[in-house]
Amino acid sequence: MSSNTNSKALKRARQKEARNRKRQAEAKAQKRRATIRRFGIIGAIIVIGFGVYAASGGFSSSPTKHSTKPVKKTTSTTAPSSTAKAQQAADIVAQKAGCPLSPTTPLKPMSFSSPPPMTINTSLNYTAIVKTDVGTFDISLNAKSDPKTVNNFVFLANKGYYNCNAFMRVIPGFMAQTGSRSQSNGGSGSGPGYSYTGSAPPKAPAGQPQYPNGSIAMANSGSLSTNGSQFFIVDGSSGESLPPQYTLFGHVTSGMSVVNKIVADGSSSGVPPTVTHRILSITIQP
Repeated sequence: MSSNTNSKALKRARQKEARNRKRQAEAKAQKRRATIRRFGIIGAIIVIGFGVYAASGGFSSSPTKHSTKPVKKTTSTTAPSSTAKAQQAADIVAQKAGCPLSPTTPLKPMSFSSPPPMTINTSLNYTAIVKTDVGTFDISLNAKSDPKTVNNFVFLANKGYYNCNAFMRVIPGFMAQTGSRSQSNGGSGSGPGYSYTGSAPPKAPAGQPQYPNGSIAMANSGSLSTNGSQFFIVDGSSGESLPPQYTLFGHVTSGMSVVNKIVADGSSSGVPPTVTHRILSITIQP
């Protein structure tokens, strides 16, 4: 091959290499332009988004606006305590028996102009069957010890006076008191409209309880002449050691566990009890 031929071949190779470098340079330039355009679009989106966020209050010191979409309302509830549940259960039983739902609702007054005439037979043994919202207990009424009081109790029970009466004053270790249609210790309608004088029990022998557990005695206002309708059931040493200033006229003969339950639901002050129980009815036999 001649030198002239070699020169021409070398020239063509150089031209080809130059064209390749040019194409590569143009490809790189095109790629850079595409990259610049892409990042320019992203930057624009970021700027627009920033502006929208700022305009919506995202950087404001005022409270941010929240969605107006309705939110399901939630209510905070506290589970009823065991005491509240026990009271509710007692009230439901009483209401089913025809009593007001609440044990503090005063009952319709029942007033009489004078103590009842003597109608009982003092030679008979009377039993009072006392139905309450937590069970039934029986009272043996001692007509021989104080016939006037037993007669009074039988009269009021037969009239329905004690129906729905609350044990409104109850002290654990002491007693449970009831017999007020006002459902309180005093006030209008708390008594039968009269009072009478009862007798005091004989003083108990030394070392013996004056009012043994289960004793039924009349409540008074400091004198035996103020007996009316209210009575109490002794359940505890504090009640057993009371002085002989309250007419004793009966004793619980069965169902003392029911009385225990009523007294256990009392309170240290007595009024109101922790759970208020009620007499639903009293039936006299014979």
